Amino acid sequence: MCDMKVKKKLGVNAKRKGKFPLSAEVNCYEGNEAMEYNKLEKSDMDDGEEDNISEDEDDENDDVGPEKEERNEGNDDSGMDEENKPLKRKYVEDEKEGTKEKRKKVKPVDAGLYKPPTVKELNQLRETENLFHSNLFRLQIQEMLKEVNIRAKYRTLFHCWMEDFKKTLENIEEYEDYDIMDRNWLKEFNLKIPIPYLPQIMGVFKFIKPTSVSVVGSFGAGCCLGPNIKIDFRVEMPQICFDVKDYLNHKYHVKRALYLAYIAGKLQESELVEEMQFSQSCGNPLKPVLEVKPKGKLGKRVIILVHLTSPAGVFKLSRFSPEKNNVRPNWYFKENERVEEESLSPTPHYNCSILKDLVLAANEDYRTNILENNPNLKDGILLLKVWLKQRGLDQGYGCFSGYIMCMYVLYLLQSRRINSVMSSYQVARNTWNSLAKSNWTTDGISLAQSLPQQSVPNFHHHFEVVFIDVTGSCNFCANMSKETFLWVKQECDLAVKCLDNPNINSFQALFMTSMPFYRQFDHIIRVQDFTMIKKLVEEHSPRMQKLDYTGHVYPQALSLILEVLRKGLGQRVRHISIVLPSTERWQLSKCPPMSGQPITLGLTLNPEFAFSVLEKGPGANLPEAFEFRKFWGKKSEVRRFQDGSISEAVVWNSGSATLAQKRMICHKIVTYLLNEKFGFPTENGIIYVADQLDSLLERSMLLPADFEYGTGEEATVRVIGALDSLGKQLRQLNDIPLEVSAVQGTSSVCRYCDVFPPLSSSCKVPKEVRKEGKSHLLPTENALVIAPRWITPVDAIIQLGLSGKWPNDLCAIQRIKAAFYIKIAEGLSEQFHLTVQPYPDCVQILKDGFVFCLHVAYQREISLLKETTTPEGVTKYRDTEESLALEKSIVHLPKLTSSLHGLHQQCSSYGPTCCLAKRWMSSQLLDPHHFPEMCIELLVASLYLMPEPYQPPNQPQLGFFRFLHLLAHTNWQTEPVILNLNAEMTREDILEIETWFHSHRSTLPPLFLSTPYDKKNSIWTKEAPSLQILIRAAMLAGEALRVIESLLFSAIKSDWKQIFRPSLEAFDVLIHLFPKLNSRRYEAVDVKSDKSNCQLQSYLKEPGEKIPVTGFNPVNCFLAELRENYSDYALFFYDMYGGNIIPVLWKPSALLPKDFKVSHINCHKPSKDGSKVELNVDAIIDDFYILGKGVVSTIDVKSGSAL
Repeated sequence: MCDMKVKKKLGVNAKRKGKFPLSAEVNCYEGNEAMEYNKLEKSDMDDGEEDNISEDEDDENDDVGPEKEERNEGNDDSGMDEENKPLKRKYVEDEKEGTKEKRKKVKPVDAGLYKPPTVKELNQLRETENLFHSNLFRLQIQEMLKEVNIRAKYRTLFHCWMEDFKKTLENIEEYEDYDIMDRNWLKEFNLKIPIPYLPQIMGVFKFIKPTSVSVVGSFGAGCCLGPNIKIDFRVEMPQICFDVKDYLNHKYHVKRALYLAYIAGKLQESELVEEMQFSQSCGNPLKPVLEVKPKGKLGKRVIILVHLTSPAGVFKLSRFSPEKNNVRPNWYFKENERVEEESLSPTPHYNCSILKDLVLAANEDYRTNILENNPNLKDGILLLKVWLKQRGLDQGYGCFSGYIMCMYVLYLLQSRRINSVMSSYQVARNTWNSLAKSNWTTDGISLAQSLPQQSVPNFHHHFEVVFIDVTGSCNFCANMSKETFLWVKQECDLAVKCLDNPNINSFQALFMTSMPFYRQFDHIIRVQDFTMIKKLVEEHSPRMQKLDYTGHVYPQALSLILEVLRKGLGQRVRHISIVLPSTERWQLSKCPPMSGQPITLGLTLNPEFAFSVLEKGPGANLPEAFEFRKFWGKKSEVRRFQDGSISEAVVWNSGSATLAQKRMICHKIVTYLLNEKFGFPTENGIIYVADQLDSLLERSMLLPADFEYGTGEEATVRVIGALDSLGKQLRQLNDIPLEVSAVQGTSSVCRYCDVFPPLSSSCKVPKEVRKEGKSHLLPTENALVIAPRWITPVDAIIQLGLSGKWPNDLCAIQRIKAAFYIKIAEGLSEQFHLTVQPYPDCVQILKDGFVFCLHVAYQREISLLKETTTPEGVTKYRDTEESLALEKSIVHLPKLTSSLHGLHQQCSSYGPTCCLAKRWMSSQLLDPHHFPEMCIELLVASLYLMPEPYQPPNQPQLGFFRFLHLLAHTNWQTEPVILNLNAEMTREDILEIETWFHSHRSTLPPLFLSTPYDKKNSIWTKEAPSLQILIRAAMLAGEALRVIESLLFSAIKSDWKQIFRPSLEAFDVLIHLFPKLNSRRYEAVDVKSDKSNCQLQSYLKEPGEKIPVTGFNPVNCFLAELRENYSDYALFFYDMYGGNIIPVLWKPSALLPKDFKVSHINCHKPSKDGSKVELNVDAIIDDFYILGKGVVSTIDVKSGSAL
C-alpha cells in the first residue's frame, strides 16, 4: 500500500477546459454527526476575541473537593487527627521474613460514585423509556438543541442593541405631508420605493413616529433556530397615517413601503447599523421587509428583519373576508366602466396580505402566552423547524414556514392531541403523525374558538390550503399550493416510518441530512424564460387572478402550469413538488427586482403507471370523450382494445420502445402539453433534468441489428433469457452420471449491472488474426495489428445432484469435474446441436450468439482446500487464498446475484444506476483492481434498501446523484454498510454486526460491507479499496456533485460528459496506447464514430460455427503484467471501458534511497555516492516499452513529478 504522500499527490488538481476538475480541499470524512443543514456550526468565540459576556454559572451545587494532604516526614499521609497531633507510622511484621513494610495508602473514595440514584435521575431514566425513542436518540436531541439554541452572549448583546435601536426609531423626526405619488424626497436618501410599479394612486403620505416597536416571531416566542438567527421587529405605524379607505387599490401597501423607505433612509446615519437591504416577506413583492445587520460582534450571527404593521382597529376585519373585492377593476385595468361592488370578483390573496398585518398582534399574544411556560413544546417546535429546513420547505413564496408549523403545534395542543407534559420527541412525532393523516386541502383547520360552521368551506372556495388563525379571519396558508402541502404531508409520513424502522439511524436521516431538490425527485422541470412566463400570464391567466395578484406573475403562471400537469400526468406521478423560489434581496438604492422567478417542479414517478406507453380514455360514445379529445388535442385517437371496447386513447411510444424511452414518457407528456396549451417551444421552452447521463450507457457503434439497444436493459434481458433456456437444456441431458439440479448465473449481466452487456451477433474475424480449433477460435500473433471485438463470456455455476461417491482427494475431484465438462459438452452437442468446447476448469457453450462459461460447483472442495495436517498428524482447517476464492465464487456470488437480481425486479432503476456508477468510477481511472465492481453494486444497493430520508429512486440519474453523495459524505471509518437483503437479518443480527464492527474496527478493511451471507468478514472489500483510494473517490465525487449543481439549470446546452473525463495532472507517467489494440475502444466516453462499424450482423446459426475469442483484450494483458512486476514501485490506473491511457503514480516509499543489499537490487541502481541504491526510473520506463511492444504508442514522463 502506498503511503500518505500518494494521497496528497492524488489530490493535486488542475482545472482544464472540458476536463473534470478535482479539488484538493474536499474532505471525504465529514462525520455524519456534524450538523449539515445550511452549514450549521458551533458558535465559538469569533476571531479569537475574549468573550466578556459569560453565561450565569450555578455554583451552589458544586461539590467540595478534598483538602490538600500534608506530606510531612514521620506523619501519616492522611494528615492530622482531630487534635491536630501527628500520627506515628505503623509497620506490619512479616511473619515469614521478619521484615517491616509500610502499610499501603488507601485513596479516599468519592462517595458520590456509590450514591443511590436521585429522584431526578430516576425520573430521567423513566422519561427516556416512556417519552423518547431511545436513550441515544434523547442524547442526540439534547446535543442538537444545544447547537441550534441561541447562546446567552448573543442574547445579552441583542437586548442591549435592541434598546438603542428602539430609541433610534422613536427619535426619528416626523415628516411633512407629501403626495403619495411624489418620489422626489426619496432621492435625498438615495432610495427607491421597495415595491413594484402600480397604477396611479390618489392620497397623502406623512411620516409619524411609530406607535410601538417590539420583538415578535420565533425569537419572541423562544423557539428561534440558530446559530445564525433572524429576529423579527414589529414596527407599528400610527393610525393617523391611514385614511378610512386605504385598504382599496394597494394604497395601504404603498404607504407601508414609503414608511419603510423613510425608516431605512434615517437608519443610514445610525451607528448601530453596519449594512441594510430590502427583501420580501415570504416572497411576496407587495410586503417588503428591511434587513438590518447590526454593527459589531452581534452582526456576525444576527440579522434584524423590520416588519411594518398597522393597528388592529384601523380597518374592520370583515372588510377582508375572502369573498370581498378590494382592488377595483376600473383602477387596475384603467377602464371607465363602473361596476357595483357586489358583482365584483373577490380578491382573497390581496385581502390576506393586509389581514396578516392586522391580526399579527393577536396571533403573537396567543403563541407567546402558551409557549412561555412550556419548554418541551419549544424544543419540539425546534426539532420540527430543523426537519423543515433540511427539506427546503420553510423558505420562499407559499412555503410551509416554521411559523405555520409552530401554530399547528398549538392547534394540536388546543385540540388535545398533544399535551404540555410530552417530551420534545413526542411533540415532533405526534405532529408528524397528525399532519400525515390530515388534509388541509379539503378539511381545513382553525385556531378560532367560535368560528361559524360555514367559514371553513368558504375559505376552501378561495384557497387551495386552509389553516385559519385565532381571529377566524386570516388564512395562514393563503399562498400555499396544494402540491406543497401534499409534499409536506408525504414527508411527515416518511418521518414516522423512519422512526418506526429500528434498522436505521433515524436521527441522522431526519435531522442531520440535507436534502437538495435535485437529489429528491426523479424528473425536474424548469421554466426560466421570464418572457415566456409573462406571456403565459397575459394570454391565459383569468381576469380575476390578474386582479387578485396585481402584477405578481409567479403564482399565476404556476397555477396555470400545475392545473395542466395534474390532469395530464395523472397516476403516472405520485407527487408534483414545487421548488419554492428564494427570497429576493436588493440594495436600498436599487429598484425592486421584477417578479421573474423561474418555475421549477419535481416529479416523483409512480413506476406502476409512469412507464405505460398508452393513455386509455373514456369510451368513444360517452360524454367524457369530448373533454378528453379537447384536452389532448391532436394526440387523441380512437382505438379498439383486446376486450372489445372502443375508447379514446393517447399513444406516446411504439410497443417496441426501450425501457430508457419509457422512463421518459413523462417528458414527452410535459413537453407536448406545455406546447399545446401555452405555446412553449418544444426544443428550448423548458429545461428537463432526467436523462442527461443516459448517453454514457448507450452504444454509439456496434449496435444490434434486431432490436433497439437503449441503455442496455433489453440486451441484458436477452442474455438472461438465453441462460434460462440453456439451464432447461442442461436439466434435460440424459447421459451424465448426476443430474443438473440448477444453473445459477454469476456474471454482472445476471444482476442487470453490466455496463455494456454482451450482444448476440455473428462474429466474423479475419483469418489473418485467428486460428481455428475444433470448435473454437484463438488469436494469433497477427492479432497485434488490430484486436478482435470484445466479447464478454457469461459465467454460471452448475449445481449437481447429491452423491456420496465423490472422492476426498482434490486432484481426483478436479479430474471428475473435467470428466463432467466432457460429458456435458457431448450431451449438448448431440441432443441440442450446440457448439461446445470443454476445458479442464470449465465448459464453453455458444448459444443464441452468446458465449456461456459454466463451472461445476462441489461444496466439499472448499473444506478440502482448508484442510492442513500438522507434523504431529493433527488435521486442522484454516482459510487459505484458494479456499476463500472458491467459496466466494460458488457460495457467496450466486446468492448475491440472486438477491440483487430480485432487487432490480422490485426497483427497475437499480441496474442502470449501478452501470452509471461503474462507468463513472472507471472513467476516473479507478478500475476493478482499485475499486471492485461488486463493492460498487452493494453500495448502490444500500441506496435502495436504506433510502432514508428519501424514497427509492425510479430514475437511474437520480440514483447516481445519491451514489456520488454517499461516496463524498460518508465516514467509512465509523459507519459500516449493512445490507439486509430480502430482510434476512433480524434487529439483533444488525446490532451484533454493529458491535462487532466497532470493537474490531482496527482489523477490518477501510470499507466494511456486511450482507446476510457474509456478516462479519467483508470479503468483497478485503483487498480493495484501500484507504487512499476511498479518499480519492470521495474527493472526485464531491467535485462531481459541484459540477452537476452548476450544470443542472444551465441556459446553454451543457456537456454532462465532463464529469466522466478525468484529470491527468496528478500522475507521474502517462502510457499512451494504440487504439486499434484496444478491444473495447468503441466503449470510450468520447468515441469517434466509424460508419463501417455502426451495426452488428444478426446471429444466424451456421454449420461448423466456432466459439469466438472471448475475454481477450491486449491492453488488459499488458496492464496485468505491469501490476504483477511493478506493483511494489508504482500504482497503475486505467479506464476499462475503452481507455487509451494508463497513468502511473510512483510510490513515495519506492523513491527513497535504500541500503545496498541483494534484496534491493531489483529495479534499482547505485546512487551517485555509491553508498545506497535508488529507483532506476529510466530502466523501468524502458521495460514499459518492451513489455508493451505493439500496444504502447508513447510514454510521457511529467516534468513536475516526484522524481
